[in-house]
Amino acid sequence: MKKTLIAIGVLLTSVTCFADEAPATSTNDTQPATASAATQASPIESGKQYGVLPFQPSPDKEVIEFFSFNCPSCFKFESEYHAPEMIAKALPEGIKFRRYHLENFGALAKELSEAWAIANVLGIEDKASDALYKAVQTDRRIKTADDIKTVFAELGVDAEKFEKTQKSFLVKAFIAQQADAIKQLSPDSIPMVVVNRKFFVNSRGLNTSNTTDFIKDYARVTAYLVDLDTNVDVEKDKAESQEQAK
Repeated sequence: MKKTLIAIGVLLTSVTCFADEAPATSTNDTQPATASAATQASPIESGKQYGVLPFQPSPDKEVIEFFSFNCPSCFKFESEYHAPEMIAKALPEGIKFRRYHLENFGALAKELSEAWAIANVLGIEDKASDALYKAVQTDRRIKTADDIKTVFAELGVDAEKFEKTQKSFLVKAFIAQQADAIKQLSPDSIPMVVVNRKFFVNSRGLNTSNTTDFIKDYARVTAYLVDLDTNVDVEKDKAESQEQAK
């Protein structure tokens, strides 16, 4: 039962979040680790812990997380489970970890996406992320674009600085990159982690014994995919598909 609850708390079958069915606490973390250790050490396999996307891999190695401040599961993924932080720490040195906000999910999606771009340009993305999640998910006080400005004002970014940054080339460039990634990769569930624009982490295949082991496995698989030989893996997938078709 515990395993099922952990899975429901973070997995998505569509762009709709399942946070209402998530466990209310993280008491599962007190479980003995003996049973889950074997799962964590299990081989990482295509079709199990990760899937392959029908795109050419990006020229540079990168990890992208798609999320939305309107998504309850994304809120848990970051604020309760601290998954992005764990993933970033597990990545090889020098690998870029980008986080892109969906522009078509929930209320004020475009305004929140723009706010995320502004936060990145100002270098306050961690503080802004916490504040915006709290304002949207907990306090439920984001009703207009001006409410977003109020959150930034509380972080020390007054309306004048917010609007000046909003019009900057850097913000427009970030928004364009964000939109291009969303258009190309078409995430149909969030949170979603894509590696080198070729692989995505399949959370259903991870260790769901408890929250801690789930996030550790998420980070382990993400780091593994960064250095995975795309050509070898694609050929393997083709061979498996042909074998199944016989």
